[in-house]
Amino acid sequence: MANDTPRLVHSTMTSLEILEFVRNEEAPRLTDVAEGLGIGHSTAHNHLATLEEHEWLVREDGAYRLGLKFLEFGRHTRRTVPQFVAVRRLTNELSAQTSFEVEFLVEEYGRIVSIFDVIPSNAVYGNVDDEWQGVGISYNMTNTASGKTILADLPPERVEAILEKWGFSQATPYSVTDRETLFDQLETARERGYAKAHQEVHEGFENIAVVVNWPDGSVFGAISIGWPSYIFDGGIDQEVIDQLLEAKTKLEAEIAGEASS
Repeated sequence: MANDTPRLVHSTMTSLEILEFVRNEEAPRLTDVAEGLGIGHSTAHNHLATLEEHEWLVREDGAYRLGLKFLEFGRHTRRTVPQFVAVRRLTNELSAQTSFEVEFLVEEYGRIVSIFDVIPSNAVYGNVDDEWQGVGISYNMTNTASGKTILADLPPERVEAILEKWGFSQATPYSVTDRETLFDQLETARERGYAKAHQEVHEGFENIAVVVNWPDGSVFGAISIGWPSYIFDGGIDQEVIDQLLEAKTKLEAEIAGEASS
């Protein structure tokens, strides 16, 4: 019987590792790439030259940076997210309504990725001049409200697979790092209809999130509202929770309406 398991192409993996290395380092040079990845200088040079030729990398004074071609691909990828227009409108409306940061995130490969991140320009957040903000950033699912509300809605075997692959990320002293605490929080999220995260990704920042489902009940994504910790001394106002839950209902109704039309 034939083995249908695909064979990974190691040269492609090396190129991808180089791209990640260049992204994480500040203007690395050929020697930095070779030593950082433990590959020969000639191998590094060939991969770098190929990536430069195809405009994925830019070389300036012997140092490399990512090419703006990635921006084109990122914009395209973002717009292929289902219900793009509806989600964009709703996140902007909810941010204007609450005067807080609102994000819409989806799960991919066991992490959550920000698709929209709307931050109001006010006294709380200051003047915001970057409409992308956190767009494209991926997070561990165990220490974000969005990740938890999605985990709470996924089948147990999928949750186990995600934990097996990514484990726990201790971004701050408040991050959840054990299964018992996480599963207790997931059960609480199911009972009250939303998840919370207390300074688990960034100290001094909190958020709540609700899962958004497709008409068949499967997970589409999550809507999150975030705020600086000092805003609510006695916990989040019920009005904000109600506004978040209402946004979920509106988006799911719009999705269901389009699916049935």
